[in-house]
Amino acid sequence: MRITLEIRRTLDLEALPTRRRLFLYRLWARVRFQLTSGWSEPHVAIVDTGAPYSVIPASLSPPLRTERLKQVPLRGIVPGKAAEVEAVLARVHTRLLDARTTSPRLSLWAMLVNTDHMPLILGWAGCLDRAKLTLDAQRNTAWLEF
Repeated sequence: MRITLEIRRTLDLEALPTRRRLFLYRLWARVRFQLTSGWSEPHVAIVDTGAPYSVIPASLSPPLRTERLKQVPLRGIVPGKAAEVEAVLARVHTRLLDARTTSPRLSLWAMLVNTDHMPLILGWAGCLDRAKLTLDAQRNTAWLEF
């Protein structure tokens, strides 16, 4: 089963002083979360092949059906305590979808963060480690196969 991803290209505004037109590329997927009763409306998430866990912003987590494991700091590529964000490691159930297909239920390991200043991110544990990612930049197409 194949779930189509969206490739978005945006101009890198921080690179403008270099007098070069550089672009940022991101993969996006639509995802629904299992709630205590039913499923959420679709949300758009960044597909991040460098993220060991998915990240769920604070405003999305209260109604989710979760198995909360442990409070842990979320760290990215910037080292040090100043760059840490408080989070709870949890198992969350999701389904990815595109215009024609819905994936089987996935059990993600996600960091539930206490802020909305972080985007919704799909990472490896429970999602990307269960799929084959295909990216064809020349044709501007990408998908996950489950």
